[in-house]
Amino acid sequence: MRVMIASFAAILFLLPVHAFLSTWLGTTIGPLLVWKSWKEIVLFMILPAVVAYCCLRPDVARIIWGRLINKLIVAYVLLHVLLAFFTTASYEAVVAGLLMNLRFLAIFVLAQLIIASDHPWIERLKSWIPRWLLWTMFGLAVLAMLQVTVLPKDILTHFGYDKDSTIAPLVLVDENPDALRAFATMRGPNTLGAYLLIPLAVAAHFLYRRRYRWLSVIAFGLGFVALLLTGSRSAWIGFVVMMAILAFLLLPREKLWLWLKLSAVPALIVGVIIVWVAVTVPVARLAIFHSSPGDPHLLEGSTQKHWEATMESIQAIVEKPLGTGPGSAGPASFYNTEDVPKLSENYFVQIGQEVGLIGLLLFLAICIVLVRELYRQRNWLSTCLLASFAGLSCVNLLLHGWADDPTAMTWWGLAGLLLAHTSFGRDIRFT
Repeated sequence: MRVMIASFAAILFLLPVHAFLSTWLGTTIGPLLVWKSWKEIVLFMILPAVVAYCCLRPDVARIIWGRLINKLIVAYVLLHVLLAFFTTASYEAVVAGLLMNLRFLAIFVLAQLIIASDHPWIERLKSWIPRWLLWTMFGLAVLAMLQVTVLPKDILTHFGYDKDSTIAPLVLVDENPDALRAFATMRGPNTLGAYLLIPLAVAAHFLYRRRYRWLSVIAFGLGFVALLLTGSRSAWIGFVVMMAILAFLLLPREKLWLWLKLSAVPALIVGVIIVWVAVTVPVARLAIFHSSPGDPHLLEGSTQKHWEATMESIQAIVEKPLGTGPGSAGPASFYNTEDVPKLSENYFVQIGQEVGLIGLLLFLAICIVLVRELYRQRNWLSTCLLASFAGLSCVNLLLHGWADDPTAMTWWGLAGLLLAHTSFGRDIRFT
């Protein structure tokens, strides 16, 4: 069990710097594919230990299998495996699709097993999580700010970053050389923006509860600035939704309604001002709409392409409601060398393309059961995960958010720790 706990903790700890380390080490030591897949390799290597532990502890196995959500996950996995035999995607794309769609569910189940084991290290793991999240955001935010201010634009090229073979060393807004987007050690700005929602929810909660005061204040401030510097509009929308859900979960109903009444008109005025500034000020227009003054309309460019890609993918689901197999759509489709990548810019639509409407319904059922279970628990982590899930769901409506391993594996790993809140009569709550 110690091996499983150590592996779980190592994965969570290294996820924020995974893209940087895998690119650097993969291009200097090699092979790149192995370094990119180290998380999946670790999960695969501890699989025999997981099986052996379940055989030695059938009581733990019954706890895990007795949950509806895990039965849904098994059905979801089996559907992926079945459709993998009928897909037209290449072998590499199928493997990539299976890993991207299932790795966060694997760490979710592993986390449940860890908590159900009732191992003494669990308490140490729980006490480590909040400060780790805050310090991680602190580090990412500082690096993100340096990245768009004082650091040379091409500094990451010294660590193996390359637009054509690994990761682009810099990302611009609408190809404007003066509009850098921050992504720190992540794969891109949208990945950083989505990941920051998790520690931002934690910092906001601790600010309200007055815990880790100085660290929460500094981390939240820096994290919010870094979120703005990513230029990730999906993450901005997710942040607004997340904070609204957090307020709903934390504030007393009387105070919540009072705040809504007092803030409704100011919020409307601020919204109108933001839209007016975005239309009239070139810098704001570039940041909010990713549209330059010379473009024919505000939505020209990435915004329009996002919408068109989603609608085309929905039409593909209508034509093939049973799906075209893992690896046939989403980021994994880049491994199909003989076919054009199919990006729907919507994770849920991507799942519908790959494993059909049945697979999409299974995934939605997994999410609903998990949200219901988290809502039943009243602790700081369940509150933060619920709020961040709402924000990340908005991100996944606009991007392939759960395909990004740092965000997906971190969120689902933490959710797995919470799902098994009791074990053998002893309360395992995050207070």
